[in-house]
Amino acid sequence: MPAHERCFVVGKRIPLEIIDAAVCARLGPARVSGNAQPAAFSRQVAMYLAKHVGGWSTTGIGKFYNGRDHSTVCHSIKRVENMRDENAELDAVLTALSSELRSMESASTDGDGGGSRLDPQDRRPDATFIDSLVDRIVDRLVKHPGVQIRTGRS
Repeated sequence: MPAHERCFVVGKRIPLEIIDAAVCARLGPARVSGNAQPAAFSRQVAMYLAKHVGGWSTTGIGKFYNGRDHSTVCHSIKRVENMRDENAELDAVLTALSSELRSMESASTDGDGGGSRLDPQDRRPDATFIDSLVDRIVDRLVKHPGVQIRTGRS
């Protein structure tokens, strides 16, 4: 089954530090400056897992990984999806890491749920919902022909 058709169930967000530590234990360090291999590959795998298993927005993931732009995170996710479709060994590693992270999530007992759209105390949308909404809007704008997005960079 192609990677983009795989269904990931996201409950509570898994902390990025835990995702990063799990990837580092298997593949090597990911939070290093520069784009040298194998750190770049480890970082791409961690970004993929942070999005699909951890439930993080591409903006939040980019900030965690040395302030990278959300488009860099999107590229990493697509690259890992494509490699996963073609490489059974990578698919097995990602499946194992996903299972490991989900078991950590279910074992945690700090239980606020993290995935609700409204905070019951102040009835404002939480950051997870807003990040997700912004990601969906940007994805739609990028796919729409003729739309140019300015990033504020020269």
